[in-house]
Amino acid sequence: MEIDNIAFQQAVNGNWRVPRKIVRHDIFILVTKGAATYLIGEETVYIRKGDVLFFPTGTLRSAQSDQAAEPLKLYSAHFRDLSVAELPLRGEPFVHICPLGYDYLKQRFSLLNEHWIGKMPGYALIARGILLEMLGLVQRERSGDSHSSSRRSLALRIQQYIVQHYREPLRLSDMAQVVSRSPAHVSAMFKEVTGRAPIEYMHEVRISAARDLLLTGTMTIGEIAESLGYCDQTYFNYMYKKIVGHPPSHTLKMQTPLT
Repeated sequence: MEIDNIAFQQAVNGNWRVPRKIVRHDIFILVTKGAATYLIGEETVYIRKGDVLFFPTGTLRSAQSDQAAEPLKLYSAHFRDLSVAELPLRGEPFVHICPLGYDYLKQRFSLLNEHWIGKMPGYALIARGILLEMLGLVQRERSGDSHSSSRRSLALRIQQYIVQHYREPLRLSDMAQVVSRSPAHVSAMFKEVTGRAPIEYMHEVRISAARDLLLTGTMTIGEIAESLGYCDQTYFNYMYKKIVGHPPSHTLKMQTPLT
């Protein structure tokens, strides 16, 4: 796979527009804020925060941000040279889903953008690996509807609970109580549907929030760790490096806001 561009885009003064033309790359998008309307071929697609949109090379498309919503922010990757066999998504006119793993995808796209901008040794190989992982996760969610709607619904309720309470001490028993199931059932079901345990997902959400704070805020590493529910900064440093790939001090040195 050859990557041509990775970008973090945002509306300026609420305006964001893409002219109608045929694209020359496969394009993969994750919306992190606001909403926009795409015209793909003759079909209108409305995307909002949390949505993934993919369309292959040769697609005729245009787009415009929804000025009634929050200012649009999104990540996009432009790439080529993957076959339908390697990327089944390419066999469809477009793919539009709201993945359960949004917070993890956001963290991975943010890291992908960081590697692409930094262009440190090995960046192209690392960027390719991260992008392939994200495409694989989206493909798995789309084809994984071997899971019953009831199991996906329970997983979504647990996910929403974690996102709403990730700064608090979270126990598996609390999550189980939310959906009136046993802790063992919740753990097994959530991992089956999302590919990760509930506590793993909680750490991903926390570390994604930590990275945003490090890049755009004025808090110290210790203050961020405490605000996210980590009483031990050493453990926070460990989890951050495990998920992001480098310690929080490295991100803090960048001091380059994503926006």
